[in-house]
Amino acid sequence: FCDYRGPNMESKTSEQLAIFGNLRARAGAELKVMAAIEAKRPGWYTKDLGDTTSTDPEGVGMDTLPLTGEELSFALGKEGATRKKLARASDCILEYVGHVAYMFGSAEQRKR
Repeated sequence: FCDYRGPNMESKTSEQLAIFGNLRARAGAELKVMAAIEAKRPGWYTKDLGDTTSTDPEGVGMDTLPLTGEELSFALGKEGATRKKLARASDCILEYVGHVAYMFGSAEQRKR
């Protein structure tokens, strides 16, 4: 963590996290952190978030897709097996943050 000052930071409500690596690795790490925060503070990232599509001119971006509880259960699969299969088949990073699927990759990868 950047700017860590110890466990007695009661007045500070957030921390900064530095993530290093290539763009794809950073996006994957960011989504993992977002999922962990969302699990502890529901709605932190997903409150009022709808279906979004990235319009990055370079073609690399992130899309979101809200899921119902039943859809999320199906998309995760047993021990996350279905999520891993979907990510592998589309070659994009797929992470569930709360009940929202985040997909990172090229426009073609996210479309699959």
